[in-house]
Amino acid sequence: MTLNVLKSTRPRQWSKNLMVFLPLVFSANESWSADDIQSFWGLLFKSCVIFIAFVFASSAVYLFNDVLDKGKDTYHAEKKLRPIASGLISVKAALSLSLLFAAISVLVCTFFMNITVVYICSYLILMVIYSLSLRSIFILDVFAISAGFVIRVLVGAVAIDVPISIWLYICMALGSMYIALSKRYAEIGTLKGKKPLTRDSLPGYNTEILSRVSYIFLVGTIGAYSFYAITANNLPSNNIMIATIPFVVIGMLRYQFLVIKKGFGEKPEEIVTSDYFLAASIVVWLVLVLGVLLLYR
Repeated sequence: MTLNVLKSTRPRQWSKNLMVFLPLVFSANESWSADDIQSFWGLLFKSCVIFIAFVFASSAVYLFNDVLDKGKDTYHAEKKLRPIASGLISVKAALSLSLLFAAISVLVCTFFMNITVVYICSYLILMVIYSLSLRSIFILDVFAISAGFVIRVLVGAVAIDVPISIWLYICMALGSMYIALSKRYAEIGTLKGKKPLTRDSLPGYNTEILSRVSYIFLVGTIGAYSFYAITANNLPSNNIMIATIPFVVIGMLRYQFLVIKKGFGEKPEEIVTSDYFLAASIVVWLVLVLGVLLLYR
């Protein structure tokens, strides 16, 4: 039972919640510094608390989604094996666990950082609305997914009380829109002309339009990050942050290649963890950003 519950919470997708740590990275030498490492540990603890809260919150959402999708998942080659779809976890038990995990996420925020409670509740409410209606509506489904990522970054910033450039929020919004559209592109590809029983919004999309629109968001994400790296007032005055732009470009183009040419994209979290080239690009980018801020800010 425990293993089936864990499987239903989709541990691989917990990686999405790592977005809460971005404000900590970009606040280097503003809210914390290498010279005062104690301040860093305090902020890291708060970020870890928010990460845990989002793990419980997102797990609650996945359980709720699987209950709603139980009938449709039986038509999907992989999703039919999920514990709820296959009957290993009852609907009643899944709903009870979903409510429990949602409550835990709110209680974690209340106990450690009550200022974040309203945000975690907003995330839960948005995801419930998404599960009940928005995911069936063309375009609104990907906007809701994008908003979920932006909320993660926002809560990460609120938790450690640091200001974040509006351009980083724009980058996150555009980037998550790109990932969501790429996911739809891959989902259509796996159907191969079959009726889209697993997602009601899919009939509104087609691969040609998605391919073109995803390029727009890809370019927009790179452009927004480049604008941030060049113009942000709180970055090093020698503009050394520009050195991080190529790795954003490399990572985005690699992701695009894997989606369009390789047919990946239906599971974004698996692309990042299984493609070593993409993973290396992300790691190098993070290390470079941190190094630039610690050395030159």
